[in-house]
Amino acid sequence: MLKRTELEVVACVTAYNEEQTIGEIVRALKQSKSVDRVQVVDDGSTDGTRAVAAAEGVKVISLPERVPVGEAIMHHLTDMNEECILLWCDADLVGLKPKYMDDIVARFRAGNLTQVTSSRGVPPNWPGWLRGTPVRQFWGWFFGPISGERAILRSDFLEAIELSRRLEWAEMMRGYGIVLFLNWYSNVLGEGMKVSYFDKLRQRQKYQKWGKGSRGEMLRQWIQFILCWVKIRLHAGKIKASRRQLLAEGAPGK
Repeated sequence: MLKRTELEVVACVTAYNEEQTIGEIVRALKQSKSVDRVQVVDDGSTDGTRAVAAAEGVKVISLPERVPVGEAIMHHLTDMNEECILLWCDADLVGLKPKYMDDIVARFRAGNLTQVTSSRGVPPNWPGWLRGTPVRQFWGWFFGPISGERAILRSDFLEAIELSRRLEWAEMMRGYGIVLFLNWYSNVLGEGMKVSYFDKLRQRQKYQKWGKGSRGEMLRQWIQFILCWVKIRLHAGKIKASRRQLLAEGAPGK
């Protein structure tokens, strides 16, 4: 079995109507010294997302229609049969730098952590007294676990997804559900996770993408976030039992 330092790093970007940012994201990933290849899954975008990504010379997997994010990202694993480090990355970031990805991968390779995630920075318009170390630490602690940027072994990712399937938890394949499940899996069933804080990294705001419907969409996402968080913890025993059975049968990808 290859060591972590020897494993290929595959950067996986899932995008829907992100033509304004996808080019910058792909270029930053291609320039990262830690990334071996980049691929994009476009799930039914109606703008130029697909064309912009393809113009950067990376593999683009096009889906005919929009699907839940958890379902969309599974298409990244098509024809990916060997163990590797999956470097997930959102498509709506602003200010992504190659060194940020290098930092995440380096921290992941250096130890036995199940996951390393990122945290976007404190809003730039906040006054100086709200930008000190304690605030940054809290910001990273709170928002890092729901970040789309994360490094994880392909085998661990597949095991977590198989667990959610066996439990028939469709919500774990939608929105925040999948990252919350990966976080719980990492901290309780795995070797833990760490967060890398990047002060200059931003995210294109929902109102910029969704217009008038942004507030309602954000509210639905946070309700989903809370419900998934509670459900995972209420059924911790059931998840652990399902995992024991899975390991007895032979976990996928391991």
